[in-house]
Amino acid sequence: MGTLTAGVPRLAEHCPHKLATSCRLTSTPRCCACADVRPHSATYSVYIDGVGFVQRGTRWQSYCWFCKEFWNNRVAATDPPLRLSQTRIPEVPDQTQFLERWFEFHQGYRVVRRENGSEDRIAVVGEPLQDVSPGYLPRTLQELRAGQRNDATRAANRTAAAGTIASNESTSSLEQPERTLEEAIDSLLEEISDNEEEDHHIREGAQERNMPQPQLSRPLTRREQMTRRLTERLRENMTRVFGTREEIQSDDYQSPIAGLYTRAWDRYRQAEQQRRSGIIPADPSIPQSMYPGLDVQPPNFHPQPGIINEEDEIVRRIAELEAGRTGGLNPISQTSSIADARAPANGHTSYFEQSRETAHERIARRISEIQSRDIRRPRPHQNQLFDLPHAGLDSDNRPPPMTEAEMMVKLECQICYSQLADTACLPCGHMVMCRWCADITMPVRHGTIPQRPSNCPMCRKKVSQRVRIHHG
Repeated sequence: MGTLTAGVPRLAEHCPHKLATSCRLTSTPRCCACADVRPHSATYSVYIDGVGFVQRGTRWQSYCWFCKEFWNNRVAATDPPLRLSQTRIPEVPDQTQFLERWFEFHQGYRVVRRENGSEDRIAVVGEPLQDVSPGYLPRTLQELRAGQRNDATRAANRTAAAGTIASNESTSSLEQPERTLEEAIDSLLEEISDNEEEDHHIREGAQERNMPQPQLSRPLTRREQMTRRLTERLRENMTRVFGTREEIQSDDYQSPIAGLYTRAWDRYRQAEQQRRSGIIPADPSIPQSMYPGLDVQPPNFHPQPGIINEEDEIVRRIAELEAGRTGGLNPISQTSSIADARAPANGHTSYFEQSRETAHERIARRISEIQSRDIRRPRPHQNQLFDLPHAGLDSDNRPPPMTEAEMMVKLECQICYSQLADTACLPCGHMVMCRWCADITMPVRHGTIPQRPSNCPMCRKKVSQRVRIHHG
């Protein structure tokens, strides 16, 4: 990394570090350090991948590449070494001597003042600045012949930091007046007394909290009694509904809301299990005295109100269907049909003792009888006011026939005017394109859906589908 400003002339508006650092800020005559107006801090944040922002950065870490290299080399060459928290770039460490020596190599000579006041120029020859990294002085011819390395350990690059630290200490001493021994002892005694008073207040507060509350001698007002009673009731309700604090914090605690859903799920599972097993619950409309020898329900069966017999439901639907077809004209036949559907095949055998196959055969036979009777029954006469109009070629609502000239329609494509239009746009329904023009203006990807947002060439509405029309 060399110095890029070796051949750049020094201007009056340049800051002292502009040429020595090879700063890349070309729009301002100041370097990055002189242009930095942030307040000085002991630490600076830097982002580390996988860790985040940490306070391990430096003030010059965000400068340009050359300024960053310059200050890294100058801080490393400080003797004795400075901590990062002690630096105040660009004032500390002080670079006045280093910059004077560097500009001698930059201009190629050194000015020497004699006792009589005359000035002489002595040529300074050394390593080209293009080959020297920012922050280091060029090596002389003797050092080049000796092969000495140009790094922070070179004596010419070292900068004394004693003066800088001393100046900082003197500045801080001027800002803070010197304290006598008596003043220091007084301040320590005041701190000790303050700590004792704080401990005393803390102990008194703890004793007051631990002391029992005195009983009120005056009677409580009605409002205070109601407030206390309401508070106790709310506390009891909370304990009764959700349990005590110990019960809530226990490992096997179950919320009442969760228990509500659990019980509902158990009832649903029990009902589904009964439905699959085919257990017939007792019908409250049928007295048990009619079937003395029939044990309809098991001893441990608890019927659910939402479960009904499958056969009874089918019979009830058949009766309702028959009542709807007859229109309520013959209630005796309805009663007889229900009785026939419920009547047992054998008078000495109960309906609940019949097998499922027999019940299905009886139901199928009853359905066929109802359908045959419905076919033979004439359709009831409908009111003429509510009859739908007859739709035919001679309907009154049909418009008169059109002439041949009116039925002549031009179907040329409205884009190329050389092919028949056979592609329609939905939802507007305009058929104004041929398939070749449609492939150009409105390509599809899933059969009929346009590949990109498109508009109809006729009405400019958004097209959702593109369909092809076949002429008859």
